[in-house]
Amino acid sequence: MHSREAIEAYYRAVGTRMAGLPVYNPALAVELLGWRAVEGVGALGVLITPWCMNLFWQPPAEAELPAKGERAVLSLPSGDYECTLHEDESLGRYASASLCSPMQDFPDQAGVRAMAEEVLRLVFAVPEPEPEPSQSGLMSRRTLFRRALGGAS
Repeated sequence: MHSREAIEAYYRAVGTRMAGLPVYNPALAVELLGWRAVEGVGALGVLITPWCMNLFWQPPAEAELPAKGERAVLSLPSGDYECTLHEDESLGRYASASLCSPMQDFPDQAGVRAMAEEVLRLVFAVPEPEPEPSQSGLMSRRTLFRRALGGAS
């Protein structure tokens, strides 16, 4: 498992090439929140950059995965999340699921960090049984957010 510092350093270097592009929000910085090992899954966290926010997953080295650029499913108790596989000399094999891009709606790091913390809370939550749907047909906030992240509903 790569360290949080190594992943952040890699994306800071990428940021030097992104600065000045319309998708780049200079009020934000690279930060990997919640980076932790998850038994049987690998390591997982939320990566914030000035141009995107992604669920960042580093599968175990022995995991059998499709080729770079293909999709893989990250299965957690909170649901299944479809990720795109990447491969890099520095980071090796990893996968990501886009949460937000571009990042222009976030005025500062505190706001984007709060969103990332909420995503982490939902992703790592062990789901409670869903109540019966109401007659109004409205989805719960958790169901709506899980669907937005590509997880099971």
